[in-house]
Amino acid sequence: MSGTTAAPRGLRLARIGGVDVHLDRSWFVIAVLTVALYGPVLWRLYPELGWLNLVVAFGFALGLAFSVLVHELAHALVGRAAGWPVGRIVLTLMGGHTTFGAVRASPGSTAVVSLVGPIANIILAGIGTALMLLAPAQNAGPGWALLQLLVLANWILGLFNVLPGLPLDGGRVVEALIWRLTGSESKGTTVAAWCGRGLAVLILVWVLFQGLWRSPITLLIMFMIAAFIFTGATQALKQARVLGRVRPLRASTIARPALEFSPDTALSLVDASVLALTSQGYSGWTPDVVARDAASGRVGVLSPQRAATVSDDVRASTPVGDVMEWSPATATAPADERGDDLLRHLEINGFPWVLVLDPDRAVVGVVHHRDIARHITGR
Repeated sequence: MSGTTAAPRGLRLARIGGVDVHLDRSWFVIAVLTVALYGPVLWRLYPELGWLNLVVAFGFALGLAFSVLVHELAHALVGRAAGWPVGRIVLTLMGGHTTFGAVRASPGSTAVVSLVGPIANIILAGIGTALMLLAPAQNAGPGWALLQLLVLANWILGLFNVLPGLPLDGGRVVEALIWRLTGSESKGTTVAAWCGRGLAVLILVWVLFQGLWRSPITLLIMFMIAAFIFTGATQALKQARVLGRVRPLRASTIARPALEFSPDTALSLVDASVLALTSQGYSGWTPDVVARDAASGRVGVLSPQRAATVSDDVRASTPVGDVMEWSPATATAPADERGDDLLRHLEINGFPWVLVLDPDRAVVGVVHHRDIARHITGR
C-alpha cells in the first residue's frame, strides 16, 4: 500500500533502486505471531525436526516480509516512472507502505501505481504454484511446506489488496474511478473511504458467521485487520474533508508577508527595518524575516525565540543568519500552488513552513501549518 507517514521507528535495512527500506519495530510483533501460529503446525507435521520447526516458521515470517517488500517496490518503481518522488518503504505490523513526495497525480497514474503492488504478489504466487506443480511429489518436506505457505500468502496479499476500499490498493482504484468521473479527488477519496469502512464491518460479520471467534489468535488477527482498515479509511475520510476545503486556495492567498535579508545582515538592521515597516498605524501581519543562503541553497525564517536571546549590545554584530531556522531549498512553493498540494508538501516533508515564490523566484510570503489551519477553521 502507498501513502504517507511519519518518520519510521526501527531499522534501515537497505537501499534498493535508490529507495530506502526500513523495518519498523512493529514488524517483530507479526514475526512472533507467525512463529506462534505456524510453529506448532509444522511441529505436528515434522516432529523429527523438533525446535527447527520454529526456525522454519520464522523463515515464513521472513518470506512474508520479502513478499511485502516486492509489493512495495512495485509501487515505488512504477510511481517513480510516473514522475512521483519516492520517499521510502517501511515494513510494518500490518504489511508495509511506500511514501511519496508531493505530486499532482492523475486518476490514471493513481490506479496504475496502486494496482502494480497486488499484481506483483499474484505473479509471485503464480510462479510458486508452477514450481509446486512441476516438482516431484517426493520433495514434500519442511521446505515444501514453507513454499506452500508463501504461495498462499502471496495469493492472499494480491487478492486481498484489490478489495475496493481504502486504505487497500483496490480502494485507490475506486478513488481514481470516482475522481475520473467527477473531476474531484476529494470525492473519490470520500467514496473509497466509506467503502473501506464497509469492508471492515463485513470482515467482522464474516468472522461471526464463520465461528472464527472460537480461536483467540485467529480472532485477534482478524480484529487487527478490520481495525486497520477502518482506522485507515477514517483517516482518509478526514484527509479528504480537509483537502476539499483547502483545494480552492492558493499559496499566495494563504501566505503571511515576508521581508528578505541576506544571511549576513546585522540583526540590529533587521530590527530597524521591521520596526519602520510596522509603525505609523500598520495593522497587518508582522512580516516574517526570511533569508536564502546562496552557498548551501538553504532557506530560513527568523526564529523569534533565538533572536530574543541576543542582547542589545551585540545585535549590531550578530548576523541574522545565526538566529534563523533553516530548511532545505525544497521548502518553497510557487505562488499559484494549490492549497491541497501545499498541505501535502508541508506534511510529507515535515517542513514547519515554506517560502512562497513568485515566477521570478522572489519571496512573496511564508506559509506555516497554522496558516492553513486558520483557513480551514475560519479562525
